[in-house]
Amino acid sequence: MSRRSTLFLGPLSTILALLLMIALPQPAQAYTQRVRVTVARSTLAVAGSYCVQATAGIDHLTPGVWSANQAWGTAYALEADCVTPKVMRARIGLEVQRWNGSEWHYCIGLLGDNGWHEGTTGTDAWGPTGPSSQFTYYIGATYPDGSTAYCGGPGFYRAEVHAQVSVWDPFAARYIWTGGTLFSGDEWVG
Repeated sequence: MSRRSTLFLGPLSTILALLLMIALPQPAQAYTQRVRVTVARSTLAVAGSYCVQATAGIDHLTPGVWSANQAWGTAYALEADCVTPKVMRARIGLEVQRWNGSEWHYCIGLLGDNGWHEGTTGTDAWGPTGPSSQFTYYIGATYPDGSTAYCGGPGFYRAEVHAQVSVWDPFAARYIWTGGTLFSGDEWVG
């Protein structure tokens, strides 16, 4: 093969590969997730230094892909550098929400006094650990009495995660819960 032919085939094969990439169907992403995002941080020596991070994710059932209608979240406690894992009491609240066209509407989950999953943070071979929660949501399913739809039909869904740690408040002379909220990002469920 001549040098001219070789120089011509290189760019031609690149163009063909790009055309095939665009023309062939691409696999759908089956979930939306934000991993270990800092939601609260304190460097005050009085109450103790800490960094609260959270993971929030939501998935939807996609035929042919390992997936399910699930939402999940995890709370992590770290030192104020937001790198070094710290052993603390932590808790997480998780809720699935659906966009109704004008606002995010509750779908399923537990927030508030009875909805927290509590535990101790720490570390293992894969990094920081902490209490986690997960829920399965149903499209168009109704409450047992048949009155109200859990989630409704197709639309955008998201997970809302509240991650908190227990810290000593010297002014109140007691432990208080402090942290923040993280949203998974919007996921179209059809």
